[in-house]
Amino acid sequence: MKTIVLLIVASLTATSVVAQTIKPMPGMATKAAKTGNGSGIVKALDPKTAKVTIQHGPIAALAWPGMTMAFVANPPTLLRSVKVGQRIDFTAQVTAAGPTITAIKRR
Repeated sequence: MKTIVLLIVASLTATSVVAQTIKPMPGMATKAAKTGNGSGIVKALDPKTAKVTIQHGPIAALAWPGMTMAFVANPPTLLRSVKVGQRIDFTAQVTAAGPTITAIKRR
């Protein structure tokens, strides 16, 4: 029984050491963030958290149906150009941080 436990512990330790030595390889392609354009109405703004809530139509490039959702604005200064209730066109990306707005234009 001790032998089996020791073998399991040794194998788990060995795999974690190998995983720690793996490093990113320069020159290898990384996946680009998915990007899509949409239009909608600003429902809420939160400059402190750089978030904007938009009721938007379908965004085919992201396979999103029409819905109301919050986005992080990157850069946060994008929020200065819009107000609640305004119709907008925007560019959104799906990033590790979640849905992100990268461009906003009032209509």
